[in-house]
Formats: sequence, structure tokens, C-alpha cells
Amino acid sequence: MGKKKFEGVMGMAEEKKTRTLEQIQDEIRSYLGEIEYLRSQVGVIDATITDLRTVDATLAYLKEKGKGKEIYIPLGSGVAIRGKIENPDDVIMDVGAGILVGATVDEARENIEKRIKALMDLRLALLRKIEEDTRKVNELLKELQEMQPEKRE
Repeated sequence: MGKKKFEGVMGMAEEKKTRTLEQIQDEIRSYLGEIEYLRSQVGVIDATITDLRTVDATLAYLKEKGKGKEIYIPLGSGVAIRGKIENPDDVIMDVGAGILVGATVDEARENIEKRIKALMDLRLALLRKIEEDTRKVNELLKELQEMQPEKRE
């Protein structure tokens, strides 16, 4: 094989190696971006679960001790109006798409528990995906490290 032909083949091999390194780096960046997004979604789910648990605890308290109590009812934007609870077991809840239905406190709490369970299942699935993506990143980092030329001193 001639010297020029040999250098051409070696150059192509180097180009292929560089392209492969870049592809691996891009894949790692992609996984890291997905992991970051999934973590943010877990945070949103955690906040929603916290809100639902607060509502559940409030409903339980109102059912037990709410009849005749005066409370401030939030209207939005930090504005509230004073009201009196006459029937704490008469709840209106959103069942999706802005549709409101009447329910008892127990029905509302049951609905909240179902929503919390569904969110916990989704949270677990996201955490598993984060774990899987992290494992892939570690494998790619190992592969990338093996491709790096050894440093000689």
C-alpha cells in the first residue's frame, strides 16, 4: 500500500473515530437533558401530591369540625370573603375538563386518594426512567473513556 493511500485510510479511520465520539457525546447530552426534564416533572408531581394531601386533610377537618364555623373563602388573587359552613358534607369537585359535580366529603376524599395513587404510579415510572437513562449515560461514559487514546508521558 502506498504512503498516500495509507494516510488516506488512516485519516478516514480518525474521522470515523471522531464522528463516533461526537455521536456518543450527543447521545449523552440528550440523555442528560431528558433526565433533567424528568426530574422537573417529578417535582411538579410532588407539588401536586402535596396540594392534594392538604385538600384531603382540610376536608377531613371540615367534615369533623366544620359545621357552623366561619371561614374565609378565597376568591382569587389574594382576595377572600367571610362565609359560614352550613353543610360541610356538601362538596363540589372538578372531575376534569372544568366539569364540576356535587359530592360528599367521603366521595371527594376517595377521588383525591385515587388521584394521589395515579400520580404516585406516574412518579415511580418517571423515577425508573431516570434510573434507566442514568445507567445508559454511565455506559456511554465508559464507552467514551475506552475510546480515548491513552495519555503517554
